[in-house]
Amino acid sequence: MRIPFLSRPRTPEVERRRQPRLKVRGDSFVRIEGRDVAPINWSEDGFLAGPYSGGLIAGQKATIRIVVHDFHDKAGKLDLELKVVIKRIDGRGIAGRFYSPERYKRHAIQEFYAAKLKQRKT
Repeated sequence: MRIPFLSRPRTPEVERRRQPRLKVRGDSFVRIEGRDVAPINWSEDGFLAGPYSGGLIAGQKATIRIVVHDFHDKAGKLDLELKVVIKRIDGRGIAGRFYSPERYKRHAIQEFYAAKLKQRKT
């Protein structure tokens, strides 16, 4: 006997992000509401950090400080204070998207991200 909804082939998951997320290894943190939260991953557009238990809600704007510094990293260190829009808060943590950063901050993020992406591929 064949059950139609159980016997269908599984479709592969499609990556819908514009950029791949980079995992953070090392001495990095995201300071939200005066507390340091460990980042899980990040990209040019935003971050995921957790665990988080605080007063922010999805859709709210906040100011954070993000520091990405991997151990023995030749790319250097990213240390910026940015405005973000909170996209979601769930069991994994808090996800935020960078909200119109100044030109020099956007440029710093893009340069650092490109260096880390290049490092990851080699």
